[in-house]
Amino acid sequence: MRVLSARRLGHMVESLCEEVSTELPPDVVEALSLYRVSEESPTGRSVIDMILENADEARRLGVPLCQDTGVFTVYLTLGTGTALDGEFAAEASAALARATKRCSLRPSVVEDPARGRENTGDNTPPLLEVCVSGGDETTLGVLAKGGGCEMASGMVMLPPGAGWRGVLEFILEAVEEKGAGACPPLVLGVGIGGSFDVAPKLAKRALLTPLDEKNPDPVVSGHEEELVEAVNRMGIGPGALGGTVTCIGARILEAPCHMATLPVALSVNCHSLRRKVITI
Repeated sequence: MRVLSARRLGHMVESLCEEVSTELPPDVVEALSLYRVSEESPTGRSVIDMILENADEARRLGVPLCQDTGVFTVYLTLGTGTALDGEFAAEASAALARATKRCSLRPSVVEDPARGRENTGDNTPPLLEVCVSGGDETTLGVLAKGGGCEMASGMVMLPPGAGWRGVLEFILEAVEEKGAGACPPLVLGVGIGGSFDVAPKLAKRALLTPLDEKNPDPVVSGHEEELVEAVNRMGIGPGALGGTVTCIGARILEAPCHMATLPVALSVNCHSLRRKVITI
């Protein structure tokens, strides 16, 4: 039995929160650079240039990539034969509070959302997702999402006969309605199946998948490519100023579901895809 110290994990969470807040992942930088070449609009290319310059400056100065430093989700996936020693939720929350202070992150979390909406002052508590994998590998990940792209996300329960066409139609309608306010170029996480509560978790977790990793399932990989191409035909463009690059990547995760349902969730992310996953 392998035992992991919750306190040690907390220090890892702190480092990850700081890193994702100030450093755009290499695969995202690469995707932006590649799509910059194909962008037909001079204004669109200028917007992508500014995004890349902002990423360079944020990394160099150690400052947040965006003024909306987001809500943090911490993902802990325990490998077989691995246990936790200590209160991981408390350690993760304390870690985020320290990272917020050290990196001057804007406090963005409020309590009692439908009532007083009091700001917690330090971005705590983080959202936690802890699960057990079927393998030996234990991973720790952090994803920070801003409010604009969260407001463009959504979920729907489709009839099973809707199939992939129905899934695609739902996503395209959502992006057409709210994508311009989500700071494009976008990255789309899609969750298909599971249940009413599982599909959104799949969609959000899909954003952890590197953009330079091809889906091993050729059918799903084809759907991801089709989705990106369809969104880019909308013409929303970088910064919603028009152009041929509205989306730089889409990732799909699936799960079994009830035969009478087709749950679908869309987790929209802005060009500042702030995430990192490490193996422990």
